Amino acid sequence: MALNLGGGSLTSSYSSLYLGNAQSMLSQSLLRLSSGQRINKPSDDPGGLAVSMKLKNAITVTEATKRNVDNALSYTDTQDSALESVADILDRMSTLKTSYGSGTATTSDKSSYASEFKELQKQLDVFKSETFNSMSLFSSSAVSKQVMISSRGESGPTISISSLNISGALSVSSGVNLANATGSVTISGINIGNLTTAITQVASLRATSGATSSRLQFSSDFLDTSKINLEAANSRIMDVDVADEVTNYAKYNVQVYAASAALAQANVNMGIVLDLLNFGSSR
Repeated sequence: MALNLGGGSLTSSYSSLYLGNAQSMLSQSLLRLSSGQRINKPSDDPGGLAVSMKLKNAITVTEATKRNVDNALSYTDTQDSALESVADILDRMSTLKTSYGSGTATTSDKSSYASEFKELQKQLDVFKSETFNSMSLFSSSAVSKQVMISSRGESGPTISISSLNISGALSVSSGVNLANATGSVTISGINIGNLTTAITQVASLRATSGATSSRLQFSSDFLDTSKINLEAANSRIMDVDVADEVTNYAKYNVQVYAASAALAQANVNMGIVLDLLNFGSSR
């Protein structure tokens, strides 16, 4: 009787090969599910990994740019808050001046109005030295800084933020500046027209600061949206599709069991053949 050992040996070899491949795919699928990433090593997708690295760099630069824009926005917001307080003080000074000139104001009343007016002058003078992160909010000579608003870096567009001339805005006539540390400009030495001029000039500064703030806010919103889009693009490349990968994991599990069973059966068949050979040789 002739026995063909080649078929059983070939089946065993193929079963072993399929089992190794299935185990490799099963391990890869398990790694993707546990890490949450589709690409865990360069060989998984070299091109995709290269694109992902560039996207991650763009995300990092965009985040840094947005932080800078938000810091600049805080600068202009602080500047505007100070100008709003200046406007409120000027309104109060207008009230005091009107009350001071009233025909019903007594000498004592006028003294009280003049005293408060002088203190408000000193407070206006304090605003001239206000800073944000060591950068002057107000200065007679504008000090400007350029803030990048594009993820392209230094080659991209910028927005200029600068200190404002609050002292000039409070200078209402020759030799009369409402921001005076000594309060030497008396309430009797000015008129409502002077205060109206100061309020108009401070309003102009607020408009300048507000325009810069508005542009910074739009830039910040754009950078925020751009960052989200970049993260989504990177996610589509790097993140694993859990539903799809769970299906793959189940499939590779079945393949491992099937290949293991086939290999075991092939080995059993080879064992039967060897037993027959041993039995034949012993007779």
